[in-house]
Amino acid sequence: MSRSRQIEVTITEEFSGENTMSEVYFKRFTFNQLVQHWVMIGSFMVLVVTGMPVKFPDTWWSPVIINMVGGFEMRTQLHHAAGIGMVILGLWHVGYHVFVDKESLLDRKVWPTIKDAKDFWQTILFYFRKAEHPKFGRYSWKEKFDYWGAFWGMVMLCVTGLIMLFPFTAMNYIPYAYVHLSTIIHTDEALLATLFIFIVHWWNVHYSPESFPMSKTWLTGNLSETQMKHEHPLEYEEAMRQIREKDEH
Repeated sequence: MSRSRQIEVTITEEFSGENTMSEVYFKRFTFNQLVQHWVMIGSFMVLVVTGMPVKFPDTWWSPVIINMVGGFEMRTQLHHAAGIGMVILGLWHVGYHVFVDKESLLDRKVWPTIKDAKDFWQTILFYFRKAEHPKFGRYSWKEKFDYWGAFWGMVMLCVTGLIMLFPFTAMNYIPYAYVHLSTIIHTDEALLATLFIFIVHWWNVHYSPESFPMSKTWLTGNLSETQMKHEHPLEYEEAMRQIREKDEH
C-alpha cells in the first residue's frame, strides 16, 4: 500500500537589530545521502584526475598530471583505491535502500513515470515558448536522468574496472576478448561521465541562473522556501497540505 512521505520543514530565525526574520527550509537530503554524495564526489574526482592521463597518453598535460600525483605507480595506486571506494559506495547505496530504508521500493519517487515523459516534452515546448514550464514534484525528469545515468555509469565502471584490476581471474570466467573490450568500455564510459558531470550536471545544479554561483543543497541538505516553490512546486504544495492537516489535528 502506498503511503505519503512526511516532508520535513524547519524554520530558522535571524536577528537584525530590533527585527526578526524567519526563513523556512525543506529537508532535501538526509545526512546519510549527503555523505554518500561527498564520497562520490571525492572518489570520482580522484578517478578523473588519475584516469584521464592514461586515456590520453599523447597529450602534453598527461605526464604533467602524472608527475603532480607522484608518478605513474602512485597514480595507479590512487586510481585503484578510488575505484574500490566507489565500489564500496555503490554496494552501500543499494544495500541501505533495500535493507535499511523503511520506505517501500515501489513507493520511491525516483522511479521514471509517464509524467516524466510528458514533462520532458513540455520542457521542449517551453523552450520554444509553446507551453508553460512543467511543475515538478520530488524529482524532475532531469534529476531522475542524472540519478539513473550515474547509477548505470557506476555499474559499468565498477564491473569493467574490476575486470581490468584482476584480468587473469576474469579470464577464468570470460574470454580474453571480453577483457580487452572492458578496457574500451571503461575508458569511454569514464570520458562520457566526466563530460556529463562537468557540463550537464553542474549546469543544472550550480550554473543555472537560479542557482549561480553554487547551490548549497549538497552541503546543507536543505532547500529554501523560494527554491522549493520554483524547483519543486508540487512537492511544496504537498508539504503545505501536510502542515495544514497537522495544524487541524
